[in-house]
Amino acid sequence: MKNLTDWFDRVYVINCQTRPDRLQETKDHLSETKMADIGKVVFYPAIIGSWTTVPADWLSGEGAWGCRNTHARILEDVIHTRNDEGEMTLKNILILEDDVVFVDKALQKFNEFIVNVPVDWGQIYLGGQHRGRKLETEHDNVIDATSINRTHAHAINKPYYQQVYRHITYASDYRGKKNHHVDHQLEVAHRRGDWPVYCPKKWLVGQRAGKSDISGKTNPTKFW
Repeated sequence: MKNLTDWFDRVYVINCQTRPDRLQETKDHLSETKMADIGKVVFYPAIIGSWTTVPADWLSGEGAWGCRNTHARILEDVIHTRNDEGEMTLKNILILEDDVVFVDKALQKFNEFIVNVPVDWGQIYLGGQHRGRKLETEHDNVIDATSINRTHAHAINKPYYQQVYRHITYASDYRGKKNHHVDHQLEVAHRRGDWPVYCPKKWLVGQRAGKSDISGKTNPTKFW
């Protein structure tokens, strides 16, 4: 069976350099579940908001600032990965955060899901939190989603790289708001129908127990 690094042109795992424990746990988990070829995964250094500091009108906290900018910086790198003719070369990417945990038999379930995802997809969420209607598609295990929160396991398709980047970096949507993070900003686009969003009927990826780099709270393992 194909794994994540077979299906996606590039798989990123975001990790804060202050959390080598989480990085090792994720590497071990990806290897044990056979969900990815570790040698092909890009382990990406997170921007740490407490180090960069945040703008005066950013009210959502240092962790959320770092998260938003890290997701944006990945897209900047992807958009600048081009051939001699100036064309973007990565057809799609998957972004994971370093607290991912996969369900039992995740590899089999992933393959059963991904082959049925419509070719028009803009984003695919392998894990998250539904905060809008879940629409049925012609495939029983594929949901057309209208509002998904969380960014620990989502993919972006090439036709939408620039649109997603432009949307998540639109400063006016964040300015002066408390608790408006990059995942909330993505939900704004989902609710408008800016691009097609699909996910499995049952989540394949959750967030494992540990201290959040965003909220500072210690959370249990959770699948929404």
